[in-house]
Amino acid sequence: MEREIEVKLLDIDILDFEKNIQALGANFVKEEDQINITINSTAHKIYKKQGYLRIRIAKSGDEEKKYFTFKENISDIKVRDNIEHTTEINSVDDLINILKCLGYDKFHKGYKNRKKYNYKNLVIDIDTWDENTYPKPYVEIEAPSINEIYALIDELKIDREHVSTMSIDELRKSLKK
Repeated sequence: MEREIEVKLLDIDILDFEKNIQALGANFVKEEDQINITINSTAHKIYKKQGYLRIRIAKSGDEEKKYFTFKENISDIKVRDNIEHTTEINSVDDLINILKCLGYDKFHKGYKNRKKYNYKNLVIDIDTWDENTYPKPYVEIEAPSINEIYALIDELKIDREHVSTMSIDELRKSLKK
């Protein structure tokens, strides 16, 4: 179980952002390709205010890891504040079959490339999804506190209109409007 305090930065110049954090001294950690499957049910829906279920397959170099996570939503005021309940799994197919037996019938598979940086106490992810999931790259900033997140945003002179607390499912739905 891990607490996660984060925001997304939408509609910014990603190349400029990456150059700027490198100039500040951010350390490149790794690049990985992910398959993310969000899960829900028509019979016993998990509402946004509760959180969401996800299966993630992350590949970096020769390493592949699979995780099952419930992201419990604590708040989405100024930041997304979640408790991540995560376990590593062996078989995605077996887990999906178990979830189907329990009545989960909504599965959305998305493909994402993630570049990860560390800067001070922050984790900075540059995420690029497949066109069908979300067509615009964005940045995710995670830190131990809201103050550290907004200090970096201010240091980089990023307008607060670019800050979002939406989940990927909410971003996807916002494009359909």
